[in-house]
Amino acid sequence: MGFLKKDSDFSSGEHFSVVSAECYFQGTLSVQGSLRVDGTLEGSVDNARHVIVGTDGKIMGDVTAEIVVCGGAIEGNVCAEMLEVLAAASIKGDIRAKKMIVEEGGRIEGMCVIGGGEEEEKPAPNAAKEKEKNAK
Repeated sequence: MGFLKKDSDFSSGEHFSVVSAECYFQGTLSVQGSLRVDGTLEGSVDNARHVIVGTDGKIMGDVTAEIVVCGGAIEGNVCAEMLEVLAAASIKGDIRAKKMIVEEGGRIEGMCVIGGGEEEEKPAPNAAKEKEKNAK
């Protein structure tokens, strides 16, 4: 994926924030554009368009974004429209995504809910009793 290349061209006009390999950040980031993490981020990432975790990057907190590409490590829950887990990646936490790609070797430890947002219609607690009553 082109996002993980060190020499990627980010001149598309989109705002891009970077936590570089030498950086350690602690706190919650609310990112309107995209975020690339090559260092360590201890805290949550909210409202991002793209979150890219480089092979040496680590996020210890929840991640909410449209697209998440993980090449490093995430220790927290991930909520995304699209999640890509690369071969060297590790995610420890629950995942909720509409689409997900996991390369061979990518590791996930947690519960995954993948697919559309439609909730299954659950019967009311007394519906079974009512149905049983009506059958008699």
